[in-house]
Amino acid sequence: MQPNPPTPHAATVDDKGVHVTTAAGKTRTYSGGEVMTLTQVIDLAEGSATLCQSSTDACLQLVDESTQLAADCEELLADITAKGVGANLIGKCEFLKEQLDLQAAVAKKVHDQIQGGEEACRTASANAEVRHGAIFRAVADSPLTKPAERDFYNARS
Repeated sequence: MQPNPPTPHAATVDDKGVHVTTAAGKTRTYSGGEVMTLTQVIDLAEGSATLCQSSTDACLQLVDESTQLAADCEELLADITAKGVGANLIGKCEFLKEQLDLQAAVAKKVHDQIQGGEEACRTASANAEVRHGAIFRAVADSPLTKPAERDFYNARS
């Protein structure tokens, strides 16, 4: 079941630049800290998604390496079995191959889980941007906003 898409909160600021009025008709004053928190939530979610992306890439690389090492181990096992080398060495190679196969499977599972987290972070970031973007733009456009803050907020739009 897909959740409903986020509903944007339209917002305008009054003539004095003090109160923000939402589309629902609610009026309140947003502090710079509240607006900063909104932008930090968006940035944090996006940063987390980027970290998840690099983690999924590392997991895929681990899957590939484990699979390749398991294949190499399989070849080594065939060679030493053909040469009639001791059972102890053959047993250790079989155990190593099993562990490499297990490592590849676990890395694939972790990859899939992290990929779900990445999607959740990107969705949270996009939803926060859509839903609350108008509020921090209204504060940014306020005549009371200091120039340095205004530049910061305008850079977000």
